Amino acid sequence: MSFAQQERARLADLFLEVGPEAPTLCEGWTSFDLAVHLLIRERKPLAAPGIFVDALSGITDDETERQKARPYEEVVREWAAGPPAFLKPFNTAMNTSEHFIHHEDLRRGGGAVEPRDFSRTVNQELFALAKRFGGMTLRKATVPVILTPPDLPPATIGDKAGVADRGDNVVRVSGAPGELLLWASGRDAAVVELTGAVDALEGLDVKM
Repeated sequence: MSFAQQERARLADLFLEVGPEAPTLCEGWTSFDLAVHLLIRERKPLAAPGIFVDALSGITDDETERQKARPYEEVVREWAAGPPAFLKPFNTAMNTSEHFIHHEDLRRGGGAVEPRDFSRTVNQELFALAKRFGGMTLRKATVPVILTPPDLPPATIGDKAGVADRGDNVVRVSGAPGELLLWASGRDAAVVELTGAVDALEGLDVKM
């Protein structure tokens, strides 16, 4: 079973455990809103584009209302059953970050939660995603940002010629790979430590 599949199962169990009104890290969303989002994204192809394209958001909003009229447990179990057949070959690529991040959105929605421990293989997978997300959220950073996990080689985002006029004019973000992924995705509950030219991140969609 892939990590994405494991996270789907864990998140489904947590959905059922906490019920439909639990808080999440997604602003304005309860656990029911999050479950509906995951279902539409994966199983409602005609409504899903509105998640990504503002001009089509009305279609997604209408489908969201339809899904929220159903029993919560029914929505959760339909999503937990897995993607439709045509998406199964892409499950890992589509869902590793989605399931991990949203699992943590629900785990941490009610307050501080300790980071989980993962195998080196999973940490490598999460760190690769952290670098990918960082490349997007940190693309406007005015100094290099060094993502620094404890047991893997660090990765530098934004290391372009002329970006830093001093060798120490960088930001170092230290934390476990999963925490770096959460931080790079804009979650303010990530357990990371920032050192260096932190003010250079002002205005970016990351925790300072």
